[in-house]
Amino acid sequence: MKIFKKFFKLLLVTLCILISFSTFQVEKSVLAEDDDFEDRYEYYCELCSTQTQLTEEEKQICIRFRNYEQKKLDELKDLLDETADNLNSLKANILAEGRKVQLLTNKIASLEKEIKAIQNSIEIIETNIEELNIKIEERKIKIENLNNQIKDRMAAAQSNVRTNSYIKFIMGADSFIDLLRRISAVAEISNYDMLKIDEMQKEKELLEEDVAELETQKSNLFVQQTTLETQKSGLERLKATTIELIEEYEKKEAEFIEQMDALEEDRGELEDRIDAINAAINDLYPSEGFAPFFKNTCFRISAGCYYYSSGGFHAAIDTAIRIGTNLYPVSNGIVIDARGGCPYNGGYVGNRCNYGRGNYVFYLALIGNEYYFIQCDHLKDIYVVKEQLLYQGKTLIGTTGNSGSSSGPHLHFAITFLGTTSTTTVKKILRDYIRYGNTFGLSYHIRNACVNKGWKAPCFVNPTDIYGYHYGKRYCVD
Repeated sequence: MKIFKKFFKLLLVTLCILISFSTFQVEKSVLAEDDDFEDRYEYYCELCSTQTQLTEEEKQICIRFRNYEQKKLDELKDLLDETADNLNSLKANILAEGRKVQLLTNKIASLEKEIKAIQNSIEIIETNIEELNIKIEERKIKIENLNNQIKDRMAAAQSNVRTNSYIKFIMGADSFIDLLRRISAVAEISNYDMLKIDEMQKEKELLEEDVAELETQKSNLFVQQTTLETQKSGLERLKATTIELIEEYEKKEAEFIEQMDALEEDRGELEDRIDAINAAINDLYPSEGFAPFFKNTCFRISAGCYYYSSGGFHAAIDTAIRIGTNLYPVSNGIVIDARGGCPYNGGYVGNRCNYGRGNYVFYLALIGNEYYFIQCDHLKDIYVVKEQLLYQGKTLIGTTGNSGSSSGPHLHFAITFLGTTSTTTVKKILRDYIRYGNTFGLSYHIRNACVNKGWKAPCFVNPTDIYGYHYGKRYCVD
């Protein structure tokens, strides 16, 4: 961002103010206008900051140079005040967006539970319908059998008795005993048929009840299916809105982090350790390539590198993974910074713990003859300390979590290319880190991707190019 390029240039001015009140020998032909001061700033800093005697002309130049610096210092103060106001406004906006995201996330979770309950209900109803259909068919068969039995018995009775009438049948008895038997037989036939008729009638009534219940179940099924489709449609729209909101939030979050990085506290402690870190990493044997950062687990790429659909820049990948998964270094290297203190499962969008990064580890990686800066955010545990040497795939860095500004358990994994051993030094890298923070002076923009800078250091590396991962896909590593 232009305002911060100007900001860093003004910071250099303030440093030079403290050391620019002595002398140095210089050519008399030097120009001393404001434009020249800006274009040849380092030259004039050196000119006016040594103990050598100056000529009168050179003294006048240095006086004007100090006036120039004072003017820039005043501009810097105004810029800092303006930036602080902007940061407060942006922070408030981010927190408000974070609350919206959290509300939407909670609603999504509620809808998903409702949808699951509806799906279970539909399964039960479908089972009931299936059982009712079987029951209805069995009742129809039973009614049909009873009906046929009654018809057969009535036909038999008519052929045996009613052909000559019941009276002739009864009166045709050979004896009194035979007469009683014939009367009893006719009564038994009638009573048996009546029982069968009653049984068939009851089955018909039960059949009607089953058919009515079937229609009720079908109606319930239709209502539940309609509700399910409505809920699913609403859920998809809600998820789309939430994703868009999260991307917009992360876009603002990236801007906020960029500004916070620019104003982050002085790293004098690291300055004191530069020589030790330089000596330590020089003792490391370079790794041959990038190793996976997980072992024996599966994860999903929940956010890809570079641009979101809403336009926000994401110079990293996010890997959705369970809390407590072991994290390993991708190469031999050394820890530059490691900070904890954030609740490991207390992350929410807008959480400002450790500038929103949560518990994190930054380390310098040495791969072949190339230096890389590796950033791992939102951790649970941290098992390493500053200046500790790391060994590819062996040193346990920590475990994954859901800390800081996080919408769920995941690892934020970023890679910055810092140059080769022949073009840069560890001391320069660390001083750039002190000066610019973990962005090394890069603004969060696609133009600073390595593919667009021709791999001119520093630049953002797309981890998906290194590992072949793709957004939305699930991967397993040994």
